[in-house]
Amino acid sequence: MIRLVLLMIFACVGSARAACGWAEQAERSGRMGVALMQYMYCAEEENDAEAQYKLGALFYKGEGLKAPDFRRSALFFSQSAHNGYAPAQVKLGLLYWRGEGLAKNLKMAHKWLYLAQESAPLRWFYPAGVTADPVAAQVYSKINQIAIPDDASFGVFKKLPVSYAEVASFQHEKLLEAGQDVLNGNDMYSLRTFLQNAKPDVDLSPEEEKEAAALLKPAVLTEKNFDVKKVPVLEKLKNALDGRRAALN
Repeated sequence: MIRLVLLMIFACVGSARAACGWAEQAERSGRMGVALMQYMYCAEEENDAEAQYKLGALFYKGEGLKAPDFRRSALFFSQSAHNGYAPAQVKLGLLYWRGEGLAKNLKMAHKWLYLAQESAPLRWFYPAGVTADPVAAQVYSKINQIAIPDDASFGVFKKLPVSYAEVASFQHEKLLEAGQDVLNGNDMYSLRTFLQNAKPDVDLSPEEEKEAAALLKPAVLTEKNFDVKKVPVLEKLKNALDGRRAALN
């Protein structure tokens, strides 16, 4: 019933973004129950990454609740992280690292802390925009001792993070999702072709790279192999997304 009332109120006001602003005001004034409900509306109905992150933080701290709820905290941090919101990616990585609210998984911790460091040239296709988290590199460096096992085919692979494939798959998935919204069939074919042919940004000899193809595909996108100005379909996609965001604002 409360959820229905909130939906009716926000529909009458005609501004979903205003609801998120009210949530922030309620949180600042200590009305945590109201903040939780309004953040919930923004997180679930508007898929607002920042609201999802703030919900995760409130559930983690237990503010407005009888006790912290790590499971629900992990759920909302995960939603926000998948929307490309870097602070949530850091928090989700730490939850995986500690095993709070979900199963301890160092591989996933490594992945999300890696993604949280992505710079603006590698974030424009995420729904949440180009915000990267400066804390991520510090935390990432503390757990960056994870490596490919010694029995790997080539010792050099120990340079690669165990999250390489997960990071690459996430990047490619988000890029294709962005393209499906604004590109036609021919352009989507060009985008997939670019991703299939993307060269991995790792320091391997041609012989090693050839034999390591299975481990290095799909390639992690970096500023070295993801130059928008050199790939027409990427530039077209970025312009289309920038235009859509400008129109929404």
